[in-house]
Amino acid sequence: MQENRVRLNGGFNNDVFYIKEKERVVRISEKDKTKEMVLQEIEWMNFLYEKGVLVPKPVIPLECEEERVKTYFEFIKGDQIDVTNKSHWNEKTFKKLGENLGRMHALSKKFKLQTIQRPEWKAENPDVFNIRKKLDPWIRKKYEKLVHSLTSYIITPDTFGLIHNDYHQGNLIINEDGHITTIDFDDCSFNWYAQDIAVAFYHAYWQHSSFNGNTHSFCDIFMRNFFAGYKTENTLHKDIIIQIPIFLKIREIYLYQLFIQKWDMNHLEEWQEHTLHSLEEKIRNQVPYAGIHDFSIFL
Repeated sequence: MQENRVRLNGGFNNDVFYIKEKERVVRISEKDKTKEMVLQEIEWMNFLYEKGVLVPKPVIPLECEEERVKTYFEFIKGDQIDVTNKSHWNEKTFKKLGENLGRMHALSKKFKLQTIQRPEWKAENPDVFNIRKKLDPWIRKKYEKLVHSLTSYIITPDTFGLIHNDYHQGNLIINEDGHITTIDFDDCSFNWYAQDIAVAFYHAYWQHSSFNGNTHSFCDIFMRNFFAGYKTENTLHKDIIIQIPIFLKIREIYLYQLFIQKWDMNHLEEWQEHTLHSLEEKIRNQVPYAGIHDFSIFL
């Protein structure tokens, strides 16, 4: 029997639907996601769920639909965090975002696998985002320099592990009680912890500056509270702090190539043109994101 589905926003890669009768969400993954990859994502989410982290409980077993892996999750009631809503976007929330991420990173140290099916950063192949071949020569050179710079750091349990890899307010659901649930682990990979922190700040600053302005004080308020929350749950290693600007620039490159790939380049809206132009200018001129060279000032 065909499910009564309501399409939700699945981002750029997946088809996501809400099934009201079952109070579940169904995600149909893109074709390049194998069953083994998705199973390891689900294993990670179940581990976090059992340890008390607020994530949607996955439903096993997995199914297939037209050669694509189909996964069910419990439906989380609430709203995506709204940066224009002061009851959502405040110091308490910023600290909680840090706490939640710190907790996940701390638990990542305890999560053991016999074989790795998720994408994995390696010194001999640091393109864990798998975007190098999609980049034009001018930007590929900059990307290669950035990812190569990470090879100078030593992998330790305090700096590297299984991460969310797309941790930002669009993937966070807040309910009436202020509890925040992290969703969409589809991009989870073995990578540097700094990547998660960089993505959180990147999207927080981007949306806040777009809708609220007052960016100078925001950077200080957001990062001080975020770091304070993170440190209640996990060690904030000095290498993580040093790597954040690297991953912010990588994020710019990642989004630039993603938008070019997914947007209709012949019919861009004004805001899309502005976004691409701004990203290209900052990448070409190596402008530090939000003008910040050193994140240790927020400790």
